Amino acid sequence: MTYTKTQLWLAGTACAIVAMAQASSAQAQSAAPPKIQDAASGEIIVTAQKREQSLQKVPVSVSVIGATALAANRVAGIEQLAQIAPSVNFTNSANTRGQGVSVRGIGTLNFSDGVEPSVSTVIDGVVIGRSAASFFDFSDISRVEVLRGPQGTLFGKNASAGAINLVTEKPSLTRNSLDGTISYGTFNDFRLKGSASMVLKDGSVALRLSGFRSTADGVITNLYNGKNLNNINTWGLRGKLLWDMGDNTSLYIIGDYSANNRRCCVSTIRSILPATTYYNGQTRAQLTANQQIGPLNRTVNIDGDAFGNQSAGGVSAEFNTELLGQTLTSVTAYRAFKTYDNNDADGVQVDVYNVNNALQHQKQFTQELRLTSPAKQKLEYVLGLFYFYQDLDTVTQVKGTGFTALPAGQYLGNQVDRSIRNNNGAAFGQFTYHPTEELSLIGGFRYTAENATANFARSVLAGANGPATGLGGPVYTSPALHFSNKDFSYKLGADYKFSRDVMAYITYTRGYKGPAINLLNNLTASVVNAGQAILKPEIARNLEVGLRTQMLDRKLTLNVTGFHETFTNFQAQTFNAVLSTFTLANAGKLTANGVEVEAIAHPAQGFNLSANVAYTDTKVEGFVIACYPGQTLALGCGANSTQDVTGQPLANAPKWAYTVGGDYTHEINGSLQAKGTLGYTYRSNVFFAYADPNTVQKGYGLLNGSLTVETKDKRYRLTLWGKNLTNQHFATSIGTGFRDTSTTGAGYTQLLTSDAFRTIGVEAGVRF
Repeated sequence: MTYTKTQLWLAGTACAIVAMAQASSAQAQSAAPPKIQDAASGEIIVTAQKREQSLQKVPVSVSVIGATALAANRVAGIEQLAQIAPSVNFTNSANTRGQGVSVRGIGTLNFSDGVEPSVSTVIDGVVIGRSAASFFDFSDISRVEVLRGPQGTLFGKNASAGAINLVTEKPSLTRNSLDGTISYGTFNDFRLKGSASMVLKDGSVALRLSGFRSTADGVITNLYNGKNLNNINTWGLRGKLLWDMGDNTSLYIIGDYSANNRRCCVSTIRSILPATTYYNGQTRAQLTANQQIGPLNRTVNIDGDAFGNQSAGGVSAEFNTELLGQTLTSVTAYRAFKTYDNNDADGVQVDVYNVNNALQHQKQFTQELRLTSPAKQKLEYVLGLFYFYQDLDTVTQVKGTGFTALPAGQYLGNQVDRSIRNNNGAAFGQFTYHPTEELSLIGGFRYTAENATANFARSVLAGANGPATGLGGPVYTSPALHFSNKDFSYKLGADYKFSRDVMAYITYTRGYKGPAINLLNNLTASVVNAGQAILKPEIARNLEVGLRTQMLDRKLTLNVTGFHETFTNFQAQTFNAVLSTFTLANAGKLTANGVEVEAIAHPAQGFNLSANVAYTDTKVEGFVIACYPGQTLALGCGANSTQDVTGQPLANAPKWAYTVGGDYTHEINGSLQAKGTLGYTYRSNVFFAYADPNTVQKGYGLLNGSLTVETKDKRYRLTLWGKNLTNQHFATSIGTGFRDTSTTGAGYTQLLTSDAFRTIGVEAGVRF
């Protein structure tokens, strides 16, 4: 194995952390590290309502996934959450800018810089402004809270479909600790993680440092040059300082940085139209003759570069103090994100468009002020103010011969320069009134005022014969694109406690995501002049009922949630295969109806079982898009080669998804114990493009398991793990091949990750 300077530097840092932790261990008193579960009561603690509460007492549909579950299922980032959280879906793309997460089938997949995600990502109280910036490795994570349905009242910003709330481990003020793991598995999957918490002043000042390094070979081979693609190559560091000043006053400062440099994200060919002919006379069949085309194709033959290099980092400061018996919280944060990516758009060893890149810089500043009342009062409340500013700049280049026979050295090409500045301010609050010990009445609001200004300029590359058709266009500079909007969102509800262990609730929520600006490469004057460059705000409405129960002396937890969710003017992106271009529009209406069931059981000492089931029936209404290739009148293709997809399920939204799992711990002798875990996840079939039967991913199930031997004091452990043990193959995206289309049909491509193949490995860990 070859080690880079970064790996060696991280290893040295880890050694330094170990030495620091051991050197200061004599100064600290023994105390349990913070956990998401109160050992005495068995309650899981969440912050879904901006205060620490028992999960069973929160009238919100939320799934909590702790660090142990993430590690046991080898979930390394948000894109893998769908493997253990049934209501979460992930759709891959040619780069992180186009990837997207959905909750209950609803989410945003969009390349446009002027469209925000519908599912918000929040880490340690700081909202992530760009979807692409949320795809990082989970490192030193305490828990993940998946909040389903509109969460704009308290989480605001882009949370119209849900929020993923990430909480990292805090430094301990009373105990030094060290935790490190190293693992190796299939595809040369190497992962190194470490964290250390150090008491600098007993009871008042503590420091926590953590870092990770992950590498793995890609599952795709480029026959053109022998390189493996879609690999893993990422590292990151995080530092935290916690200062308890006394008198209920504290300061919590966090700084982090991560980098991800990969040869990705390449699609393989699933099917072709053999007679598709390129400018040099070669056919699609000839250019793909050495590939095993099909759902299991793990080869490409491309002569252009494929890479995705991105970095993200920031600093935040959370200040808490007591003010007239209330808790005043200030969270101030600055974050920056950069990505540079390219994909060979044509997917063959001919320079149609070998250059299709983007260089993007994003900077954001957020400030939140909250006033939180004491708990267990007749009237409880959270009141706050929020401000968000974003500065985003992107330069895109497209270059190649197109489908034209050009003299040697000549090409077509475009450069697109765009920028957008966002301001978002809000006042929010949530009140809970307890007229009786059993009944609670809930009311929440968020008043939002926001504006954005964008600039767009498309030019023809110097020396080019003309613009790139499909992916670009003629020279065009738009006037400044601007919107300003205000909105009042709200939440109403009630919960009733039938007993200490049984609670039912009903809530109605109106969510909001602001207007969007069309900044796709192919923006035209006609779109701008018609007022179609600014999309309407996205409005969500959710009626939800839930039952939270614990039975059998709290050995069984059973939670059930039913929901009816609608979105009007959903901001959607679709692909016109005939024109080889993306379009952006407001969909008419989206609907999601369903039921979610979660159960946790502790039938015996050391034996735990869990099951999560999500049934989600989604459909779209009043949305007209381009027909899919080969779609006939009988199949629904109407005038102007368009189709009304009313009644169709949403893309990548399985009707059924569930996970079941269990673990058992057994004592081997006085000093050793063994723990076995087994988990199975199933997702029913989905469409990746409306109505197109060639984009169906059939239902599949993933079986994961691990066997751990550890010392009883949990200081040392050795784990044998396996993912996708039954070797179920699946795609995270299916779409039409670039220019491989006709009126009678199309060829298709797919994105495959290592999760679609059986992987096994071993991990060693140490904890002090």
